[in-house]
Amino acid sequence: HVYPQVSNPVNIIKNNGGFFRVSVNPPHYEENFAHSGVHRELLNILKEIRVITDKIRDDDKSANIENDWKFAAMVLDRLCLITFTMFTVIATIAVLAAAPHVIVK
Repeated sequence: HVYPQVSNPVNIIKNNGGFFRVSVNPPHYEENFAHSGVHRELLNILKEIRVITDKIRDDDKSANIENDWKFAAMVLDRLCLITFTMFTVIATIAVLAAAPHVIVK
């Protein structure tokens, strides 16, 4: 095959049903591209991108679970605070009411 020389293959534009597609590798170069090591490298890059996106997805899921547990801990903490405050106020009133020398009649 004899291919025409293109000074900049990025400038080749195809009209695809009203849409324009800029091709880095023109159609006559795609055969060589598929059989080259570049294709294998791109597949390796795609694999690494999938690993990274899976890690990010797992981190997001873990962060959501962690936030749910933090919210549950905050609710439980607030409940303990209210219970402790009520107990302290009631116990203080009971001790003051039971002491004969504090309240003079």
